[in-house]
Amino acid sequence: MSTIIDIREFDRASSGSVIRMLPVPNDTHPFYADYDLMTVAVDALATRSPLHVSGKSGTGKSHFLNSLLFGPKENINCVVEQLDLPSWPAIKVHRLFVSTFETPSEVWYRTEVVNFSTEDRPQRLLEILAEAATDAGALHVIWLVESGRGITESVQGAFLEIVGQSMIREPRGQVFQATNIAFVTDSNHSANESGEFAIWDLDQAYGRRWTRRMTFAGLYPEQEASVLQELAPEATVQQIQQVVTLAMGIRQKHGEGALQSILPPTIDAELDLLGCMRRLPVGTRHLVFSTLLGHCSSRDRDEAETVFAEAFGIRVKTSTPAAEAVGVL
Repeated sequence: MSTIIDIREFDRASSGSVIRMLPVPNDTHPFYADYDLMTVAVDALATRSPLHVSGKSGTGKSHFLNSLLFGPKENINCVVEQLDLPSWPAIKVHRLFVSTFETPSEVWYRTEVVNFSTEDRPQRLLEILAEAATDAGALHVIWLVESGRGITESVQGAFLEIVGQSMIREPRGQVFQATNIAFVTDSNHSANESGEFAIWDLDQAYGRRWTRRMTFAGLYPEQEASVLQELAPEATVQQIQQVVTLAMGIRQKHGEGALQSILPPTIDAELDLLGCMRRLPVGTRHLVFSTLLGHCSSRDRDEAETVFAEAFGIRVKTSTPAAEAVGVL
């Protein structure tokens, strides 16, 4: 199994390690990040390289960014110190939901009715730029939430003169120095023809602004097994291997365009299945089809039975259909 290193001992970690981050308040458990991914992400923040994180639903993009940006400061500072990256005495994070903008002008001003007359109200971006200008010692991170969902090409165009710039000029002529501003965005695109999730699904000009481009695919199987063993120490090695194999099988089918009625597995969902397997005197097949394979549609049933059979070593009566899988562990 992979080695899990606490973030406070980041100096002991290396490529292939799993970093146990300190949890955000109200987290049920810490986020576990791949060493390489975390290193590249923190470097992007420290050096103000616009960071684009893309990946499928359920891979942990939002949880990772929340842990990094809103978690204890050690989640960034320990990496910065060990890698001798540019250090900021404080980091302040501002989230902008890009799907709320319908036109480019609304990024800056929105027309509202006040006392029976209309006026243009400055929007949150202007407030952030003004705050950053008066707080030059802090790094202000602007998180553009979900660039891949609901943002039109025209609104993407509004950010061309904003993302990654050292000087930003708003439409009415006010100029802001942006040397203490970093940009982050996440995208959960629909699969394109290649079955992948990538930055080319964005407008080309907007996409090029994001110079640090990371595909978030989650942990490797051995890393995921180590995390589950730590979070569910009462589970057996066999149970953990079965659940990891099941989860990876579902993800592989998703990548092939199959099992679309099944939600991509998360660590929390895998932990729930492990808990059921430990506590409940119920057949494994019923537990699996009530958790990770729950609400499977009839058209996906054969594929689901195949994934279940492969993960739990179930024999089938015939090679097809897979729905004839029999027996439970």
